[in-house]
Amino acid sequence: MKSKQIAIVVKYFPSISETFIVNQINALKAIGYNVTLYAYHKVEGIPIHSTLHEFNLLNEVNYFVQPPKAKIKRLFTFFQWVVVHLFSINWRCLFKCLNVFKHGKDAYTLKLCYESQWFMLKHKFDIIHAHFGMNGNRIAYLKAKGIIPKSQPLITTFHGYDMMPNQIDKYKSIYKYLFEEANAFTVNTRYLQNLLLQASPNKIPIHILPVGLDTKVFEQSKETKDNSYFNVVFCGRFIMLKGPDLAVDILNRLLELGYKQVRLHLIGSGKLLHTLEQQISAYDIGDYVFLHSTMKQESIVKFYEQCDVFILPGRYDENTGRAETQGLVIQEAQAMELPVVVSDAGGMKYGLIDGETGFVVKAGDVDGFVRAIEKLLNDSELKLSMGKKGRQFVEQYYDNRVLVKQLEAIYKSVLKM
Repeated sequence: MKSKQIAIVVKYFPSISETFIVNQINALKAIGYNVTLYAYHKVEGIPIHSTLHEFNLLNEVNYFVQPPKAKIKRLFTFFQWVVVHLFSINWRCLFKCLNVFKHGKDAYTLKLCYESQWFMLKHKFDIIHAHFGMNGNRIAYLKAKGIIPKSQPLITTFHGYDMMPNQIDKYKSIYKYLFEEANAFTVNTRYLQNLLLQASPNKIPIHILPVGLDTKVFEQSKETKDNSYFNVVFCGRFIMLKGPDLAVDILNRLLELGYKQVRLHLIGSGKLLHTLEQQISAYDIGDYVFLHSTMKQESIVKFYEQCDVFILPGRYDENTGRAETQGLVIQEAQAMELPVVVSDAGGMKYGLIDGETGFVVKAGDVDGFVRAIEKLLNDSELKLSMGKKGRQFVEQYYDNRVLVKQLEAIYKSVLKM
């Protein structure tokens, strides 16, 4: 399998919330795969993680040329693209895209030409691996139209927001091409697997492959820990689904019980920021709760070293029914030897060992979270033991070096089809 050509397709690159994709690419390159990265949109002005520099990924991304809305400009832009790639174009593929008799509007509006631009060049891939259902569907559309050969293996990884519980019936038509042309899917937990099974009418193999991390990056150093306070940390977007407001409720309840040594740190950003500020003010607990903006991976590692417990009291979204499908932050915290306390909503409960590396609490049960944190507050040996077991658990099941071997096995199974 080594030296095989893999095309990775994503929507945005780089993305601060999708470092797991970079981790996967780096892991594949590290074991000898030739990986080409394609992105539909370039993201500017975000913090750059050091992992992007490991294989110089920022300089190797192939970005999609967006079709202008104006017809003349769309034609001129495509003509420019042809001139630039004149000696590497697969002309047979180009003529297929321009076949008005077969493809009608998709041909004369140049939709097929633009959608095929990456695969119209003389590149051959053993596997195309698309992240997120909507991106996989765009590639599957090209297979359905005969632009990409039917024999071309296509794997798509679903991550969560591409499989909303309240949209299951619609996905049967939204992902029509994908459900007809994909060779395999991967999902991060059984929770997401069950949602995909409800939407997919065909028996396409669905593999559970968690999102991973580098446990050599997320590792406690020998620095002295400040034990002045008992620091509880939440890390994630400030949205209802993640439950940062519930974290504030939990902290307030702990303070009411007399645990004045507890401090809550909320790391992230999002539309609930103002709500959180009002909530903290209403409780009058500004001396105990600290709002931190989004951090780079390296800063989060340093911050976790001074923390005692990680919490993620996520809930089901009232409008979409969506919940956290995995929550990589849970594994990152365990790798840093922090006990984790999470809700049972969605797939979070699959990312720890309840009672051994942390606690799973019923979604919305503030008192349940308080009781779990109390146990750790009052039993330092339990806290240390859970932290040690948590790191061992993540090293065994979530390290990139472990998961890339599982991905390699999936690739092999697809190539044998």
